[in-house]
Amino acid sequence: MAVIAGIDEAGYGPLLGPLVVSAVAFDVGSHLHFAHGGHVRNEDVTPAAGEDLWTRLADVVTRSARDPCRVAVDDSKRLFNQSRGVRHIERTALAFAAAAQGANLPFCPLSLPGRGRLVREAGEGEATTEGTPSPYPLPPRGRGVIRPATFRSLLRAVADVAEADLDAEPWYRGADFPIPLAADAAQVEADAARLRQASGARFLGVRSLPVLVAEYNRLVTAHGTKSATLFLKTSALLAALWRDWGERGLIVRVDKHGGRNRYGLLLHQTFFGARVRTLAEGAQESLYTVADGPRRMTIGFYEGGDARHLPVALASIYSKYLRELLMHPFNAWWCERVPGLKPTAGYAADGRRFLRDTAAARRQLGIPDPQLIRIA
Repeated sequence: MAVIAGIDEAGYGPLLGPLVVSAVAFDVGSHLHFAHGGHVRNEDVTPAAGEDLWTRLADVVTRSARDPCRVAVDDSKRLFNQSRGVRHIERTALAFAAAAQGANLPFCPLSLPGRGRLVREAGEGEATTEGTPSPYPLPPRGRGVIRPATFRSLLRAVADVAEADLDAEPWYRGADFPIPLAADAAQVEADAARLRQASGARFLGVRSLPVLVAEYNRLVTAHGTKSATLFLKTSALLAALWRDWGERGLIVRVDKHGGRNRYGLLLHQTFFGARVRTLAEGAQESLYTVADGPRRMTIGFYEGGDARHLPVALASIYSKYLRELLMHPFNAWWCERVPGLKPTAGYAADGRRFLRDTAAARRQLGIPDPQLIRIA
């Protein structure tokens, strides 16, 4: 088995709310060939090597959000805006999460016991769509589709965030709500069933790292910059991918971190003791290989990676969807306490408006700035 993965973030620039960094992975069979002393050849790290998953999964995946029978995967900025809402990215995120269940893989243990309340297809358990005719045709039925049914169960399934850390924030304390918020649950389950039967590539799972504001501020203070904080979380995901699938042949695509072109030193620090080789460094892409014993990985950092590579686009969708879900109880909590308050997405201009509108309430409630406002 060879594995292709993607990493991307959402919420790097806002004034308020979390940063979320996510990784996704796909099994693409055994078509990737390793050569030159165990390093991946330059020709093996291009879409010509079969890495164009939009083509391989064309029967079930599309870039367009208008197709009722195929799942939209594209840069999340093309599928989501505040006026359109989360419907399209929610459909995609929940469908892929449900498609990965049952894999019993360490990267995305959606099917393991104790990972939160799950929804199954009609006839397989509680909280089903039983009795509701679906307008979306299902393929022949195998094992039931399982999807997280609530905000908290989704976090338990795909995100590394402690509930104690969530509950330390007053706007998250005890907060839970049903999902999907906007997508059609029957459509999500039909999509997941089709994704599980796709022959072009098999979705292995997702891992997301939400960085709440208090942790974000601690990390920026400790490491000096927000770019260092972003790479710290990216490196944790790279290490998890390396651990889980490095022996099987691994290609990882990452959306570039701002204007940074050189990642070699950071990769040497992340994979201390392994051989890190630079293949190319430039404005459009920076490519590296990592080797250690039987483990082999190629890592590429790409300008506009979420528009060029499906795994990066899907990672951007997960990051954006989880950030929007985390902003949902945040806004609800503040709107309960400040009559007439307009919710915020947390970005610069509107974030400052939100802070002006909540200034009196924050003083009255004793909310310290470092718990709410990012320092960089």
